[in-house]
Amino acid sequence: MKKQQENSLYELNRTAELYLTQGKLEEAIIACNQALEIVPDFPPIYKTLGNIFHKMGEIDKAKEWYLKAINQQPEWAEVHANLGSLYAKEKQWQLAIKSYQEAIGIKPNLPGFYRNLGKIWQQIGKIELARDCQEQALSLEAEYPQALEYLKRGKKFLENGEIEEAIAYFQQAIKFNPSLANAYQKLGDALVEKKELHPAIKSYQQAIEQKQDLFIAHHKLGKVFQEIGELDTAIIEFKLAIEINPNSPLPYKKLGEILEKKKN
Repeated sequence: MKKQQENSLYELNRTAELYLTQGKLEEAIIACNQALEIVPDFPPIYKTLGNIFHKMGEIDKAKEWYLKAINQQPEWAEVHANLGSLYAKEKQWQLAIKSYQEAIGIKPNLPGFYRNLGKIWQQIGKIELARDCQEQALSLEAEYPQALEYLKRGKKFLENGEIEEAIAYFQQAIKFNPSLANAYQKLGDALVEKKELHPAIKSYQQAIEQKQDLFIAHHKLGKVFQEIGELDTAIIEFKLAIEINPNSPLPYKKLGEILEKKKN
């Protein structure tokens, strides 16, 4: 797959996820279908379609897309968990348990997986197992304040120009709370300061995976793509930033710069 084609697919997927967050489900499906017209075999779109149909209450369609995603990427913890949620809705308890156990085996530090598995154990009368899961969830969540402290100290290091220290603290914040979108975003900022632009792109993308409507991550991702000359991808990110926050002048300015450059 060509780099430009790959970027287009990821941007369409991000657009679909943003529409999903905003409740624009038909628009989200259209964006997914546009991606599948480019490459029919693209697991992130399968996951997003699963999420869309899950939200629409179309359980069988959602399962179909999640299973397609897992067939391509078996180590995808969130998709296993999403499947577990669907099976639980249908009271297919053993399949739900298996799915959540798969998710926990891949990502053992996400409390939501344990909490949902605990609810399933409770439904089938396995009270001890339910209690064990809830305790594990609480234990992991107890580390969240520590993650915020690492994030706070990392920001201070970044403000003082101590980039290596900032990176180390942001990475620790992510370790203690893998869902902390701001930690990925600030890690991206620190990597930009080091001129490590491709790792920065990955960090901004991870921030957006955690929080699709994180305006600043879309805007900064657009700036990095602009800097490395991937202007079409930058345009898409700035447009997504505008979709999220149409009142900010920042992405309009950057978008104007690119469109002016493309005219010349």
